[in-house]
Amino acid sequence: MFLKLFRYDLLVMLVALKHRDTPKNVKGLLLAAILYLVSPIDLIPDAVPLAGIIDDAVIVPAAVMGLTNMLPRNVRYQAEAQADKMLRYMPVILGAATLFIICWLGLIVYGLYRLIF
Repeated sequence: MFLKLFRYDLLVMLVALKHRDTPKNVKGLLLAAILYLVSPIDLIPDAVPLAGIIDDAVIVPAAVMGLTNMLPRNVRYQAEAQADKMLRYMPVILGAATLFIICWLGLIVYGLYRLIF
């Protein structure tokens, strides 16, 4: 349940990121949260078993939820409406992305096979 809420809030924030009425500080903080997620520099390093992953799993969703509440009302309603439309097509989008990744991995394996043998 928590992951579904986070996924929806993240989608709303990504849609709001493109909106021109979204405050610059909200855009900057969202980008900082995304960079924190992919950055190797964390409060608790990812090399620490379990604790390194848990800090990412707590900090980023909390930041996204807080930033969603900081959005102006009209921007939030428009972003939620657009996110609802996108969620209808999400299985198709995820299927196409999965197929694309599988094809690329197949090409890499084939290339390595041809290179080695």
